Amino acid sequence: MPRLLTTLLLLFLSISFSQAQSGEIAVLNEELKSSVHDTIKVNVYCSLSKFYWYRNPDSAILMADQAMELARKYNFKKGIALSCVNKGVALVSKGRYPDALRCHLEALKISEELKIKGLTGNNFNNIGIVYATMGNYKKAIVYYEKALAIFEEYGNAAMMPTMINIADMYSKTEGYAKAMEYNQRALKICLEEKDTVNMGILLYNMGETLHKTGQDDKALEYLQESLAISKHVGDVEGVSFSYNLLASIYFDKKQYARSISYAEQSIVNLTTDGNKEILLEAYHLLYKAFESSRNFQKSLLYRDKEIALKEEMFSIEKEREANNLQAEYDLQRKQHEIGMLEKDKALQQKEIVREKFRKKTYIAGLTLLILVSTYLIVSNRRWKKFNALLKERNAAIIAQKEKIDEQNEHLEKLNTVKNKLLSIISHDFRSPLNSLQSMVELIGDGTLTAADIQQISKLMSEKLNVTVQLVENMLHWAKSQMDGTMLHAEHFDLQKIVEENVRLAKGHADTKRVHISAQVATPAIAFADKATVDIVIRNLMNNAIKFSRAGDHLSLSVVDQEKFVKVTVQDTGTGIPAEKQSKLFDGVTGFTTPGTSNEKGTGLGLPLCKELVEKNGGTIWFESEPGKGSSFMFTIPRDRLEVA
Repeated sequence: MPRLLTTLLLLFLSISFSQAQSGEIAVLNEELKSSVHDTIKVNVYCSLSKFYWYRNPDSAILMADQAMELARKYNFKKGIALSCVNKGVALVSKGRYPDALRCHLEALKISEELKIKGLTGNNFNNIGIVYATMGNYKKAIVYYEKALAIFEEYGNAAMMPTMINIADMYSKTEGYAKAMEYNQRALKICLEEKDTVNMGILLYNMGETLHKTGQDDKALEYLQESLAISKHVGDVEGVSFSYNLLASIYFDKKQYARSISYAEQSIVNLTTDGNKEILLEAYHLLYKAFESSRNFQKSLLYRDKEIALKEEMFSIEKEREANNLQAEYDLQRKQHEIGMLEKDKALQQKEIVREKFRKKTYIAGLTLLILVSTYLIVSNRRWKKFNALLKERNAAIIAQKEKIDEQNEHLEKLNTVKNKLLSIISHDFRSPLNSLQSMVELIGDGTLTAADIQQISKLMSEKLNVTVQLVENMLHWAKSQMDGTMLHAEHFDLQKIVEENVRLAKGHADTKRVHISAQVATPAIAFADKATVDIVIRNLMNNAIKFSRAGDHLSLSVVDQEKFVKVTVQDTGTGIPAEKQSKLFDGVTGFTTPGTSNEKGTGLGLPLCKELVEKNGGTIWFESEPGKGSSFMFTIPRDRLEVA
């Protein structure tokens, strides 16, 4: 958002327009009362108008109108031109650009007629400012260059503000080389003249141009200098301009914390009734920076503020347009009334004149109707576009909220997984590891017999098997919960996996005096991830052994079906109580029960089996009767087409 300079070159205006200091308004009022000559009053009214330019535009317009009324009364053309200049500048502050343009054009016509070159150059510059504010940058450049051609006769100080404005126009039309050329010329003049205020504005504009051309490091140097100057001279808007551009540059550098800091300083620096366009840009920068740093709550907060401020600015603009239309309508109505009076007088003399008046009245009314209708149609279209924009933004906000809810749900799930893992590590690993440590210390003492060592070795082997199984289950379960399990399906023979698991489980089963048998239809070819199927069979067998008593029997069977292979792990152990059967496959809130030899567990084995079977395109279920044993069955596809 570049900064323009509205310049009145007082050097060329034959009246005193000194900068207003404290008490100057009282002096001007006293001068107004004591003035005898009407031309002096015109000059004083112009000085009062200039005093109120940026303090109270309405008062500035009122003073300019007073000056213009007097100047027209006495045909003081120079006073008329000065009044038009003052009123035009104030009208720009009010956003009444067409009216401002008419004032400056009238002033230009008079200055050229009177051949006052300085005033003519000033009028060219102010016309350029109006066109620039209205967005017609090419036309603005034309008038700025006309002004510059005149100011060259009056020295560097007169040229510098217009150079800054020309540079800004080239920057807006992407003529960055030209923009930097004019900025460098203006900077040289600022340094020579020691013009601190304009140097702050110039450095800001140069920083913005460098940012647009990707030279961010150099741009940051200029902006820091501009910021320091703006703070020194008390330029509140200048400070916030610099903060916003610094925030934008650091956002592009993905340094979101610094971007947020500068944008927040911009908002704090502005007063409550400050420049709304600067505030709007700060809100937008905070919305984007918080979104990029994934602070969606604050991002939505500033997005809402941005939308609310845009709505407010849109409403003000609509009210301004309506007021302009009403002013035009009132003017037409007054002109119409005057015309009617004149025509009525003429109608008393000639009937033909009356007929012409009726025709003109009809045409004027029709034209007015067309104008009003056109305005209503255009206004309706704008409201429709505005409503569509609101719907689009509401949809974006809803989408962001849904995304945030989804992320929160995912985070809660991961937190639950983390808590479960910590619980397992802190509780279930401690007991077997402590036991193993104690056994190793006993062996290390050298006081045990060979028979004792053999017995302890068997116990250590059992503890290690349990611990290894615990680690494998925990790792596979955690991976499936956090990242999802990647499967690599292939054709393989289940007989080999069953035989290997029977061999591995035999030691544990013999220790508990549980008999194992296996029956596999040959061949038992399946299409699935071999490693995960191996984990499922091993878990089901270890679970069966865990809840079997001395003398119980564990059997494995593999049967071919039409599209699936069915695996059954059956035991004659303790069975599962009816009240606990519904919780077996519940991964996070499930339960674990000590085995018949007080073996520990994590509660992860069966939920892991269920997830792995289903990922392979199969189904798992069980049948159990307390005191008589359990049967766990699962199926996996025989062919690729069956994999989910």
